[in-house]
Amino acid sequence: MKKAIVGFLIIAIVLGITGCSSKNNFNIEYENQNECNKPKLLLSNDGRNIYTYCIENITIEMKDRKAELKSYIEDNSNAINEIINTLKLEDTLMDGGTQIYKGDITLIKCNTLDGNKDIYIGNDNMKFKQNFCKNNNYTFIRTYTVKDISKYTEQQYDDGNQVSYGNSFKVELNEFQGETKTVIINNLWDITLEKNKTYEFEFMINEDVTNVKDEIEDIFKNSTIVGVKETTKTGLEQIQEPMIKQ
Repeated sequence: MKKAIVGFLIIAIVLGITGCSSKNNFNIEYENQNECNKPKLLLSNDGRNIYTYCIENITIEMKDRKAELKSYIEDNSNAINEIINTLKLEDTLMDGGTQIYKGDITLIKCNTLDGNKDIYIGNDNMKFKQNFCKNNNYTFIRTYTVKDISKYTEQQYDDGNQVSYGNSFKVELNEFQGETKTVIINNLWDITLEKNKTYEFEFMINEDVTNVKDEIEDIFKNSTIVGVKETTKTGLEQIQEPMIKQ
């Protein structure tokens, strides 16, 4: 009996760090990444980029063949469709027809009005981010500590025009070895910031903005926040990426 219990625990632990999807003798196995912020380019294929997001060591097994995901796609022109056939369509976006498929993995098949056909493959918890399905999807991460935060209800203006935002906050932020600055963060619906905690902010510069200064106030004013993650990294370990792709 003890051996049976130990065996069960080992299986449970393995399933806790890996994923597996099975349908019609088709299996997808992967490991979740512990440190993850951005999509990782797997390969460019058939005029589109294929990215993985927060998963690695992905293998495909079908019938008697088992291969890494990259090799499987390179050797099989119908690979993406075969993977989609193991999943369920969850949503179709109003951007031209981008489709989100869910199962034990998530697959996002871009189909935007400006012609983006990229693919994103992640675990079952992956959500659509604002930099997905963009022809220029470069984002950068800056780490800030929240020194103070309060609700902001004052009227805001953009180029002299009155603008209304929802769920706005006045936030004092400190960057390592930098001064504390105050910014207004608008539309902060799905993110909770707490005083004296440190966060990695992932930004995407708005395409129609030029000459943005590499300063906290300018970054928050002219960028879109695509992700926020709490971190315990300190000092020089913190992520401070360049604002422009290099």
